[in-house]
Amino acid sequence: MSSTLTCATRLALVAAFAATTLTANAQTASSSSGALEEIVVTAQKREQNSQDIGISLSAITGADLNSLGAATATDITKSMPAGVLTQPNGPSSFSLAIRGVTQNGFADHQESPAAIYVDDVYVSQMAGLAFSLFDVDRVEVLRGPQGTLFGRNATGGLANFVTNRPTDHLGGYINTTFGQRNLLRVEGAVNVPLSDSIDSRLAFESNHYDPLFTNVAGGAVDSENGNDYALRGQLLFKLPQSAQLLLIARASRENVNAGSWEEYAVKPVGNGVDVFVGPNDPYWGCPGCNATGLQNSGPFTIRDNISGFAKLSTSGFTAKYTQNFSGTTLTVIGDYSHLQKDYQEDSDASPYTLFEFFNGSKVDQQSLEARLNGGDEKLNWTAGLYGLRIAGSYYEGWIGPSFFTAQEFNNPSNPNAGYGVPGPWPYGQFPYWTTGGVPGPNGGIPETKSPYDLLTKSYAVFGQLEYRATDLIGFTVGARFTGDKKDYNFTWYPYEYFPTAVTNQVLLLTQPDGATLTSYQASRSDNLYSGKAQMDLHLSKDMLAYVSYNRGVKGGGFNAPLFPIFINDLSTLSFKPETLTSYEVGFKSEFLDHTVRFNAAAYYYDYKDYQALIYTLGLEQLIVNANAKHKGAEAELDWAPSAAWRFGVGVAYVDAVVEGVAARCCGDPGTKYAGVAIPGNYTPGNAPRWTGDVMARYTMPVGAGHLALQVDGNYLSRFWFNLTDVPAVEQPGFGVANARINYSPQGEKLEVGASVENVANKHYGVMGFDNTSINGLAQVYPGMPRWFKMHVNYKF
Repeated sequence: MSSTLTCATRLALVAAFAATTLTANAQTASSSSGALEEIVVTAQKREQNSQDIGISLSAITGADLNSLGAATATDITKSMPAGVLTQPNGPSSFSLAIRGVTQNGFADHQESPAAIYVDDVYVSQMAGLAFSLFDVDRVEVLRGPQGTLFGRNATGGLANFVTNRPTDHLGGYINTTFGQRNLLRVEGAVNVPLSDSIDSRLAFESNHYDPLFTNVAGGAVDSENGNDYALRGQLLFKLPQSAQLLLIARASRENVNAGSWEEYAVKPVGNGVDVFVGPNDPYWGCPGCNATGLQNSGPFTIRDNISGFAKLSTSGFTAKYTQNFSGTTLTVIGDYSHLQKDYQEDSDASPYTLFEFFNGSKVDQQSLEARLNGGDEKLNWTAGLYGLRIAGSYYEGWIGPSFFTAQEFNNPSNPNAGYGVPGPWPYGQFPYWTTGGVPGPNGGIPETKSPYDLLTKSYAVFGQLEYRATDLIGFTVGARFTGDKKDYNFTWYPYEYFPTAVTNQVLLLTQPDGATLTSYQASRSDNLYSGKAQMDLHLSKDMLAYVSYNRGVKGGGFNAPLFPIFINDLSTLSFKPETLTSYEVGFKSEFLDHTVRFNAAAYYYDYKDYQALIYTLGLEQLIVNANAKHKGAEAELDWAPSAAWRFGVGVAYVDAVVEGVAARCCGDPGTKYAGVAIPGNYTPGNAPRWTGDVMARYTMPVGAGHLALQVDGNYLSRFWFNLTDVPAVEQPGFGVANARINYSPQGEKLEVGASVENVANKHYGVMGFDNTSINGLAQVYPGMPRWFKMHVNYKF
């Protein structure tokens, strides 16, 4: 650790010296440029210039988001180093990986270690990140643990989405985007002052496009289309004594054909390693085939017999009250959020009903935060209380005979007895690869479902003190205590489903005798401590260097096993809190008359009881505790040499490893780990060693208006989709480039433009699963293909 910090410290000092020299030289240089704009953020629960805060962060304005063509919350990864998108359930579930820290499982109840906030409200559900970006003022992405001010689940960092507030000016805008695949996206807002003391704002978004995937088999429709809308209304009451009350109501809906995965044939080669099948390899009985007898599907192609879907609805109400008392500001934020999700996919990616996963959730969340801020140029402080309640009802399961088990079929006359599980589905020949689940004589189809409930109650008290001892040196200390309590209730049952029956469509069956996990009820209470200590060096007005220590925590929790019959130890259903100790050095600088901004940071993470997501059999996911080490660095450069030119570059390096975790299943017969998972040091999922982004924009006068030309792109080096480091879940390095052109006539109320996203039509994956044990294939969910778009934006 010391050598890592020493190297990072040297890097910071050398860069600081270079930047200081450039600043000195710039004092004699003349400039006719449009300097970089100041970005105000609330990373420390109060408004500050982003360059004055000793935190590694990326602040993206609403204008920059529009110039990047960002339409959804996940598009922020286009312009931030060390950020990677994760989609465990295609369009129905998202999480953000920051510095290699993420939660990429598909169990809906798990919370991400990279927290998401929208208008100061924590979004606990990963499905809740599937929202559209509209009427956004800025996005603040904070890297590194932020537990002191933001709580227990921000060990990796957080993204805070801040929407535009009502003002006392009458006006608004409407943006329309259309393009390939019958894309039509409309976004708009209307701002109306209702009186001298009441302002209002109404914003909306609607997004529709045709399916990305084509189904070449019968039974299922084309899939992965766009069909969503959202609405947000705000009222701002300007009360006496400088008080304000902001009320926000919001709602969104998504209903799409979803659950499509590209399919690639894979095979086991020993000791838990699965590799892709070559085009002439007859491992499964035919050249290049999977166990079902199908060759690779190809890009954006499916052969599904059941149509998948994603249905997501959210609603919520936020009240924010602020008042200033002679230099001390009181802020109270109360929120209620509701989310409901239903999802299904054809996981076996074949024309047979072999394994069709489904899950869903219904969640109500309430939160309340009260804090005081105060201070002056020398001393600033924050203190507050926070409470959170999450009541979630969830379910998951699958349709099909794979891993199906029921006591009614647990007898010697079952032709499939003795294969895989007790009481397997007796109709069709095990392992059902080429037949799927043949319906029973009464027309029944085998299904398994696991409903479960999780109630989370959390409260916290926190405080932070910032002291500017001299013009050169400042200190920050902070601490937070969180009490976390979770009550969990899990059960499961097999049943037969009768799709053609008018009544009695479900026949409940019995769990097999001898099952270790029949039902599970448990509670856990955790006391969590996070804190921060930092020293800032204000080397000049435009140069800040810092060194910090942070302790972050993520609450403990419970697993929801997809295949309960394989759970032989109930203790594996619970996992402990994780603790992250972070050491970081960094600097922030502006020079050449504020035309250049250069920020960088280096860090070392030491995890205790890291919550590692492993797959013990097929898609059987469990979180286990292990130790982990992360180290890395990132740098961002923005340059505006003139009013016409703007450049941006970001790069990040991450070296992350989870130590001694039994993540690769399973050892070969006769070996040390025969039949059990193999422990080792593995790279976390969705943690590329290198990430980068670039942008160049040129604006020139044309007639009475101006024309803007922009190219941008991002790059990710090789990474794996889960914690096994095997070829079946490996994504090779790739880059995506985009091009845009905009024209605004005089007055700049109107803008018309065109763009090409993914210019080279690069094909890559954003998530994948290894289904070798189901039917010899790997699932891959691809990133967006090349897309031609045009837009017309109008302000009024």
